[in-house]
Amino acid sequence: MLMMERQLATILIVLVGVSHSYEVAIGGSTIEEPSSVNLVQDAEILEDAMSGWGTDELVIISILTNRAYNTRLRIANIYKSKYSDDLWEEIKSETSGDFRTALKALVMPEARFLAEEMRNAMKGWGTNEDTLILCLMLSLPDYDTVQGIKDYYQTIYDTSLEDAIEDEVSSPFQELLVEIIKRPKFDEKAEVDEEGVKADYNDMIEFIDARRIVDIVYLLTSRSLSHISMLQEEYYQEQGVELYTVLESITDHHIKDGLVSFMSVASDYPRYCAYELHNSMDGSGTDEGSLTRIITTRADKDLKVIKTLYDEMFDKSLYQAIYDDTSGDYRRTLLALL
Repeated sequence: MLMMERQLATILIVLVGVSHSYEVAIGGSTIEEPSSVNLVQDAEILEDAMSGWGTDELVIISILTNRAYNTRLRIANIYKSKYSDDLWEEIKSETSGDFRTALKALVMPEARFLAEEMRNAMKGWGTNEDTLILCLMLSLPDYDTVQGIKDYYQTIYDTSLEDAIEDEVSSPFQELLVEIIKRPKFDEKAEVDEEGVKADYNDMIEFIDARRIVDIVYLLTSRSLSHISMLQEEYYQEQGVELYTVLESITDHHIKDGLVSFMSVASDYPRYCAYELHNSMDGSGTDEGSLTRIITTRADKDLKVIKTLYDEMFDKSLYQAIYDDTSGDYRRTLLALL
């Protein structure tokens, strides 16, 4: 609980003094794939690294952290065709712990990885709400990934993700997660309807005064991130206070965490990720799950931008923070992705 409170307090800082313009970084991958890659040879090398007695972890790390997302999936397909075994299942049998989870994220489709992470957060006794929030925030800018998560969840577990969430969490946090999953595809580059923003501002004032949290959820989740960004600016200009601080004052627990995260993503996505990385390593202990999810899913997209922001925002570089908080092959894998 203390970790969650510290996390929330830190996330809130994201929105202070930051212009409200939604943008996803382009060309920010940290993975430098060789100009020429022999996919069959990579599959053979991976097989040799896991055959017989012992495992050559360094070889596995070297290949998987230096191949782009689509290349890794093609290698996995070739491995399956050549050896009649699933690459992930072979890695699973040869590795363990956080190292295994990091490799899992590198050899399977991102949507499937996040679907399984969400399942793990809900199975058994209790629910890890923080994981549910982070998985959806990481996929929020990409409609296709969200749809992929839903499809994989339905296929693998024979139940819809929406139904699973409704069984595990309560209102209004339940509505927030389900409505995020059901969001339509938006054109974030399209011009935002200023009159629509003003209308939403007036509705938001009404909903806040009446503490109509579910209506706030429905309004925010049915708008583009660019629209939400402008709504935050409109609210600040009219009220002289950030919208997220008002929402924080009328909500608590997981709905507060989820709403603030949602608003933070709309305001500055890479900065949100940088703060989440910091939170995963701040204080006593390390949240390896969050650390793994962010590094592995953003390495092919905008981790370079996130890393630069992190280094500017905190006293310790991202490289040094990961080095200090992790160890062994898990550390080698994450650092190689930087």
